[in-house]
Amino acid sequence: MSFEGKRCYFDIAATTPLDNDVVNKMSDTMQRIFGNPSSIHSFGQESKIVLEKARKQIATAIHCRTSEVCFTSCGSESNNMVLKGILKKGDHFITGSIEHPSILKTADFLQNKGVEITLIQPDKFGTISISKIEESIKDNTKLISIMSANNELGTINPIKEIGDLAKQNSILFHTDAVQSFGKVPFNASELLCDFISIGAHKIYGPRGAGALIIKAGNNLFPLIHGGGQESNLRAGTENIIDTAGFGKASEIAVNNLEKNIQTIKYLSAHFLKGLDENKIEYRINGTNQLPGIFNITFFGVNANDLVINLDMEGIAISAGSACSAGVVKPSSTLTEIGMTPELALSTVRISFGKLNTTEEIDYFIPKLSDIILRLKSS
Repeated sequence: MSFEGKRCYFDIAATTPLDNDVVNKMSDTMQRIFGNPSSIHSFGQESKIVLEKARKQIATAIHCRTSEVCFTSCGSESNNMVLKGILKKGDHFITGSIEHPSILKTADFLQNKGVEITLIQPDKFGTISISKIEESIKDNTKLISIMSANNELGTINPIKEIGDLAKQNSILFHTDAVQSFGKVPFNASELLCDFISIGAHKIYGPRGAGALIIKAGNNLFPLIHGGGQESNLRAGTENIIDTAGFGKASEIAVNNLEKNIQTIKYLSAHFLKGLDENKIEYRINGTNQLPGIFNITFFGVNANDLVINLDMEGIAISAGSACSAGVVKPSSTLTEIGMTPELALSTVRISFGKLNTTEEIDYFIPKLSDIILRLKSS
């Protein structure tokens, strides 16, 4: 089968295409369901049923109570809800220096409001050390937030152990699980997390749908004021169509988790074999990563040039995390793990998902090899 002229998408860590069953669910909801879920008439109650079914699907997928699922528009909003809803002047907040910008920029905002911030630098593999967190705890530490897996490196953090530490010190704990939920086993009932942020568009669901898991007994000040939607935590008429898609995507993700992991591991091994057979010089950064995410340095090649040239061949990869794309400077995540600016600017992220094929990779590798040689010679 020839892939000449085809488009190959290897940027799954940035966002995923929609699963066909999710498309069908959203299309059916769009065509049939239009009432306001807050209305007591039958049209409104039909929407309410869709909303609550999605809530149950997500609760089942992540192993929490349905009452603990608060729908949002995305992981960034969920992260903002936690930080701005918990922290106030005089509080101390601990987080990692390579967190998602929705954590780090919110931390900057709160620091200007009188919140004390401690940023934990990762080790050379991108992992946050529990001992460093423990050393940073103060009497006024109110919240710890560490992402389950880094969006650029794919490195998985020891969330259960960090939760245990937070609990021992009576500190609230939040994890941004947007990148890891639906890709690896994730059981909220076994983790001592008070808050968990998740999103739909990393698991073949729609963009514009997210959730915040708020463990029973925890309270937040709302980020958006207005009506009493989402247990008075998020005002605004609910996004029924995208929420239905999110629920379906969550259900599909957990029901096919092991199959997807094995598929992606097979694709990854095929990719690495292709790199070696074509004698492409590279280095993989990080360790203990999510399946299918490669933060990879191609020595002597500008990452942006590589991305652009591959795009001209119909192949999509990322020069760093999607949220910082277009900015021609070294990735702060890579420099935080000790990489030189020169190497950071030669580093890309390649990520595979359940819809990719070995045929696509076989098309990709020779193109990658040719472009690298051409860029080096020029």
